[in-house]
Amino acid sequence: MRSILAARRLRPPVRRPRPAADASLLFDEPGPRGRRRIAVISVMVSVVVLGLLAAALYELALQGQLAYPKWRYFLGQSIVRYLGTALASTLLVTVVSAALSFPLGVVLGWARLGAGRLGRAVVGAWIDAMRAVPMLLLIYFFLLAVPNFGPTLPSFWMLVIPIVMCTSATTAEVFRSGVLALDRGQSEAATALGLSRSPTMRLILAPQALRIMLPTLVTQLVTILKDSSLGYVVSYAELMYAGSVLIADTRLKQHMDIYLPTYVIIAALYVVINWGLGALARVVEARSR
Repeated sequence: MRSILAARRLRPPVRRPRPAADASLLFDEPGPRGRRRIAVISVMVSVVVLGLLAAALYELALQGQLAYPKWRYFLGQSIVRYLGTALASTLLVTVVSAALSFPLGVVLGWARLGAGRLGRAVVGAWIDAMRAVPMLLLIYFFLLAVPNFGPTLPSFWMLVIPIVMCTSATTAEVFRSGVLALDRGQSEAATALGLSRSPTMRLILAPQALRIMLPTLVTQLVTILKDSSLGYVVSYAELMYAGSVLIADTRLKQHMDIYLPTYVIIAALYVVINWGLGALARVVEARSR
C-alpha cells in the first residue's frame, strides 16, 4: 500500500492541453518575426491616429470650439435642468417602447409558430415588412399621412408606435429562433404525454425560449434608446431635438456657438447609458448560462 502511494507521489502531474483559442482556429499564430511586425504596425497606426486627433483638436481650438466659456455654459442650473428633462423624455420613450414591443414580439413569434397556415402567412408577411421598412419612413407616415385620415397623434406616440412596430418584429424573430433552438425531443415528449401544441408552448418551450432571449432583449434596449433620437422628426423633446433647440437659442440670444460642446455632452450621456445597458446584458447572459 505504501509503495503504491509513493509511486503516485513520484508520478509527474498530467498537463491537460488548453483549448484552442478562437483566433487560432481562424489563422495560424504568428512567429517571432510576425509578432514584431504586428507590434511595429500597431505603433505606427497609433501614432497616426494620435496625430489626426491632435490636428483635429488644434483646428477646433483655432475656431474657438474649445474655449472654456462654451463648456462652462453647461454648468448653469437652467441648462442642467433642461438637458435632464430631455434625458427623462428619452428614457420614457425607451421604457414605454420596450414595454410594448417585447410582449407584442413574443405574441407575434408565438403566432408565427403555432397559428394555422393562413395565420402564419399573415404574421410572417407583417414581420418581414416591419423588418424591411426603415423606421424613419414609418415616422414620416405617422407624421404626414395619418393626420389625413383622423386626428393628429401626439409627438410622443408618433415616435413610440413606429419603434414598437419595428422592434416587435425583431423580437418575434428572436423568440422564434429561441424556440427552434430548443431540443426537439421536448416537444415530442410533451406530445407523448398527451399535451397539445398550445400547452406545450406555454408550459415547456416558451419559458426556456424567454430565458435564452433575455440577454438579447436587454441588448435590444440599446437599439430602442438610439432609435429614440429620431424624435427630432416629430419635434419630440428628446436629447437630440433638445440639443438642436439649445444651439439655435444660444446662437440667437447670446451670439455664442455651442455646437460642439452640446453634442459632445449628449454623446457622453448616450455612451454612459448604453454602457450600463451593455453591462446589464453581460450580467444577465452570465447568470442565464
